[in-house]
Amino acid sequence: MKINCFSGTFWFNIVDNHQEILKVLSTSLKDEFPSFNVLNETDNLLVPIITGFNNSASIAFSKINLQYTMEKVTMENFDLFKERILKLFDILTTNNIEVLHSAIYLNGEVVEDDALNGIIKNTVNSKVSSDDLVDVTLKLGKKHEDIFYKIITILNKKQIKVSTKGAMLPLPLVSWYGAYTEHELIEFSYEINDKYSFDTTKDYHTTEFYLNKMLYLLENDAIDDFNNLIKNGEY
Repeated sequence: MKINCFSGTFWFNIVDNHQEILKVLSTSLKDEFPSFNVLNETDNLLVPIITGFNNSASIAFSKINLQYTMEKVTMENFDLFKERILKLFDILTTNNIEVLHSAIYLNGEVVEDDALNGIIKNTVNSKVSSDDLVDVTLKLGKKHEDIFYKIITILNKKQIKVSTKGAMLPLPLVSWYGAYTEHELIEFSYEINDKYSFDTTKDYHTTEFYLNKMLYLLENDAIDDFNNLIKNGEY
């Protein structure tokens, strides 16, 4: 199994002192992100005010959320990811930003000789014919401990080798005629979030205790839940 990335997102009310927070982020994360790029600093809440990146990590900070992503990872990198997520959470809360709810995310993939049937044989109703089926995406979300949502998504993918005779063509203009499949894959994503508590509990906000629980669940349940779904059709 290959892990593609870990990601964590914090949501909060509109930040008024964003310039102050930018300085704190720049100082606290200067070793990981030597420089930050400020993009389109406007009143548009959905436009990131700040982005930073290196060869394996990125951060985006807007007026209503902060997202940190680590790529090129294995599960051995999870402790480092956890350390950085907790550090970012501490930066926000120390600067009087109350985190309303959070999400921790993992994306991975498994090489599978017949990815399509690898998914449907234990998860899709037997009345669904696989003869002409070419793609499947399955998303399941459930409550956990009446606190969190656990959401898993699986889909089949193909790594295709296509000859374009050296031309750089937009994907819609590339024909698969004469192409061949290098690998078939089952891609999966797994998310733990506390949006359930935010939606159902008055004045709820993420605490370090709940954040640690989400990190623990992602690290310990994600791969087991994926395997159990694929092999046994259980979630």
